[in-house]
Amino acid sequence: MQINSQQWRNLLRHQAAVCNIGLNDKAIDLTVEFASELITLNKKTNLTAITDPVEVVEKHIIDSLIVGKFIPPNLSVIDIGTGGGFPGIPLKILMPSLSVSLVDSSRKKINFLKYVIRILNLQDIAAHQCRVEELSNHSDFAGQFDVVISRAFTSLKKFLLLAVPLIKPDGFIIAMKGKEVEKELDDLKAKKIRADIYQINSHQFSFQVEKYRLPISCDDRSLVIAKESFT
Repeated sequence: MQINSQQWRNLLRHQAAVCNIGLNDKAIDLTVEFASELITLNKKTNLTAITDPVEVVEKHIIDSLIVGKFIPPNLSVIDIGTGGGFPGIPLKILMPSLSVSLVDSSRKKINFLKYVIRILNLQDIAAHQCRVEELSNHSDFAGQFDVVISRAFTSLKKFLLLAVPLIKPDGFIIAMKGKEVEKELDDLKAKKIRADIYQINSHQFSFQVEKYRLPISCDDRSLVIAKESFT
């Protein structure tokens, strides 16, 4: 199966429907073009370890799109440690009203993302080469986002502490994790202030954990949705 084939297109449409994700024809066309460019350029430079067409549908595209169920439209989103553009690019294709910033420290990956943004003619989205640890020092990033998201970027505790300076006061953080999420939550060693509030360094967070299963491999995934508490 080739990514730009009708068979792949049908698989993408079917798996999205299985997960109750509505993809219109334009979104499917853009996703096919994005995935084709990813795999083609991956032969020259290392953008992703996932290259099997079926796995690209499930573990890159569908896994990214599922997050869209938890993000309202018209928000500003920053995807840190985005790599080949996940989940930021699929989310932008699914939800054009989002304002998206993609951040990665790898120049070759950011160059690829800038290229993809241009050829897909995506609007209100930008790719930035920057170390995540430096983002809070820049006025263009600190406190500027409704949603900070990352997929398997680092430990949950480290991600929360890196992300919290970037969110607006009413914003939230989404950590995309696997089935090990319970262990990561336990490993936070956070002081429980009350039933739903945890202290991590100088910050207090509330957590919502959403679990789901990928439709083909049945791999377990989890989203940790965190909000800073000021009470």
